[in-house]
Amino acid sequence: MKRRNILAAAAALPLAISAPQVALAALRRTIRLVVPYAAGGPTDAMARVLQPLLQDSVGATVVVDNVPGAGGAIGAQAVVRAPADGNSFFLGNNGPSAVTPLLLRENAGFDPVKDFVPVGMIARATMLLAVSTDVPATDMKSFLAYARANPGKLNFASAGVGSLGHLASELLAKEAGLKMTHVAYKGQAPTLTALLSGEVQMLLTTPTSTMRGYISSGRIKLIAVTSEEPSPQYPGTDVARNAVPGFVVYSWFALMARSGMPEAPLAEMRKALGTALADQEVRRKFEDFGVSVDAAGPEQVSQYIRQDLSRWRAIIQEQGIKPE
Repeated sequence: MKRRNILAAAAALPLAISAPQVALAALRRTIRLVVPYAAGGPTDAMARVLQPLLQDSVGATVVVDNVPGAGGAIGAQAVVRAPADGNSFFLGNNGPSAVTPLLLRENAGFDPVKDFVPVGMIARATMLLAVSTDVPATDMKSFLAYARANPGKLNFASAGVGSLGHLASELLAKEAGLKMTHVAYKGQAPTLTALLSGEVQMLLTTPTSTMRGYISSGRIKLIAVTSEEPSPQYPGTDVARNAVPGFVVYSWFALMARSGMPEAPLAEMRKALGTALADQEVRRKFEDFGVSVDAAGPEQVSQYIRQDLSRWRAIIQEQGIKPE
């Protein structure tokens, strides 16, 4: 072999060895993390906490892209329509990953099972069952006794028709044999106002700092959490499933990618996500948001999606719930 050919081969060797890494880096110059809600909400807040840590781990620019609308469907569609090149990820939850496709049906524009592959869990939160101070109950047993003794006289609030709070309340009524009237509001803030004023008597919802403040001050009463076990965030609070067996509901959040994404960027993002969720500052900030870090793998995400699709489909059909 001529000297010039030997030198050329030697020079090319490092490039050949690192070609997969170089190609991956070239593909991943900018990674879009799609949040299917407007900026300022809890899902957006979690994404912005994770963004710099994910960016450091993958060595590429990570941009939080808020794409709100249609209960998260617009954001989900944006990811499904993007190339499966490892540059677009989706921060999903109960809404766009289960409830919204059930409500919109063929108009959803995506299938949460066929069109997405889970990267991993991010967080989950117990829901809180709270009542107005006029309701003579302090735990789940006394609340159920009061509700059963007053069929049709209790109103429950939700942040909108088809919201997680609406569906979970309907499920509770079904499982516990209660007759209550649904009053839908536009967002969570007015549901708390309605509960404070006595316009409604019950609210089953995901926690916010405002809600926790009202509970701490005694302006509303916390009756139970919907987690499997007692919540360390709400010590001494009853667990709903103790009185209604099987009634366990979480608000959950997960990182997703569109189907067809190569395994290399998926594996890289899974590793980056695990590193970010192990950070103690991330855990502290998430607790401030009212959620707990959940670093479970893609199998847990798939399980949550299947479970939610099954039970919320039944509630939506039985109650004839239609999107607003």
